[in-house]
Amino acid sequence: MGAMNMRKTIAGTTLALLIAGCAHRDKPAPPPPVEPPVPVETPTPPPPTPTINSDLGPEEAVWHLRAALNVAALSCGQGPAGAAIVTRYNAFLTDRKGALATAYAAEKARHGSDPATLDRHMTQLYNFFADPAAQRGFCTVAGTVAERTSATPADALATFAPTALVELEEPYVASRRNPAARMAAATAAPAAIASLPGAAPWRIQIGAFTGQPAAEAAWQKALARVPSLAAYQPSYEQVPGKPLVRVRVGAASDRAGAIRLCAAAAAGGFDCMPIGGAR
Repeated sequence: MGAMNMRKTIAGTTLALLIAGCAHRDKPAPPPPVEPPVPVETPTPPPPTPTINSDLGPEEAVWHLRAALNVAALSCGQGPAGAAIVTRYNAFLTDRKGALATAYAAEKARHGSDPATLDRHMTQLYNFFADPAAQRGFCTVAGTVAERTSATPADALATFAPTALVELEEPYVASRRNPAARMAAATAAPAAIASLPGAAPWRIQIGAFTGQPAAEAAWQKALARVPSLAAYQPSYEQVPGKPLVRVRVGAASDRAGAIRLCAAAAAGGFDCMPIGGAR
């Protein structure tokens, strides 16, 4: 009996081991460990390229906004949008004289006591916005900005101007990002953008003054501030029915000359109001 029981015990043990082995073989293998995701670094966009409109105080930004709208009034063609820009720009000069005087004082202080320094700066500023490769986009943006500027109260201009400048310079900045498109735009741009309706040649008005002596004194003051204006000849025109004499300057033979003329007037703190000329 002892031997039989031992044989039974061994057989039972063997059977249990076989069953356990089968069970072990049927159990699915554990899944491989999941690797943690590798973090993807988002590239930091490069900082915006500084332009002539960078690092301005709020009052200086108002003066740069004035320059941008002045270029738009000169450059943006004979269509309805261009005519509206001229109307709004001229009204801006008339209705915001106090705010613009404050803005000019800030811009002048920034460039020191040498008039030539501000003259050079204004020429660079006007040429920035007059870049032919960006004119199509610039004129589109300038139309909407001029409309919003005309609706902005004088005491809000310093807050409005920096944002408006970002919009106005975007066509220029975009053209710099894409050299091929820039070259194509510059090639397609007309050599001289059409002047204002009825304007031949290009002329500007730097103000209206009470009487001929005051008008002549204003011109001498302009020459003292900006000697480069001596290249132009003034004309004095009586305002019908009023004791005012307009000081008008010209003539520039093309758009580039008009830009230089307006930049020089702006450096002296004078208006540059585009006007039509007699043929």
